[in-house]
Amino acid sequence: MLEVNLNPQFADLLKHHGINVDITEEFINTDLPDNVKFRARTVYQEVNEIISSRLDVMAKTDKGEEIYESCGDYGATIEEAVNNNFQNFSSSSLHPLLAALGCIDPHTYDQITIEEWEISGKNWKVYIGNLVPKILSDRQNTIAPPLEFFDSFESGIKSQQLTNRLHWFRGYYSQLDNEITNREFLMDNELVAETDMIFSAIPILSNVKFYSCRNFIILKDKTAFFPTVSPHP
Repeated sequence: MLEVNLNPQFADLLKHHGINVDITEEFINTDLPDNVKFRARTVYQEVNEIISSRLDVMAKTDKGEEIYESCGDYGATIEEAVNNNFQNFSSSSLHPLLAALGCIDPHTYDQITIEEWEISGKNWKVYIGNLVPKILSDRQNTIAPPLEFFDSFESGIKSQQLTNRLHWFRGYYSQLDNEITNREFLMDNELVAETDMIFSAIPILSNVKFYSCRNFIILKDKTAFFPTVSPHP
């Protein structure tokens, strides 16, 4: 696997969301609360004359939290693959990540849902990203993500023991023809052992050659985290 440093490109993305940045040799320093800094790269390889690539983004706070999130994709060239990576990341994980870390850009909040959940006896502020499906089907414009996916994801999160001030989750599954081939429930960068059970209710969609869906959610303990300023009056 080959690697490309994408800190300059990711820094530009942050600047578009009103975040001041300073790029050092290793990190992108920002003016977000908790001195949040980022690192971005892509790793790629050629597979059957197509570039297979994965965007890796790390966010690190001065309290020790390290959030890792990745988006994979393909392209005819490295540039096309990287652009697809950034598009996927921007559609799914970017905005809940920035909002949870203190970004106050109004556009960021337009792209997410914010709720409050009570879990483990604590009140949590929940930053929910978009459901992002990928579809290969004869009826690709009519297939919405099954309700069971998000319902299972939410229930799975609420069943976890949450003890930190910040937790992050990624849910993902894929279907190839008439079989669900991959289920992924990540908590704080680790695969949860009960993943298959948590996503056992996801139905098989008909007339699908390939279908996948992902969702990214961050939870903040409302009593332990830094205060944030609302982007709206």
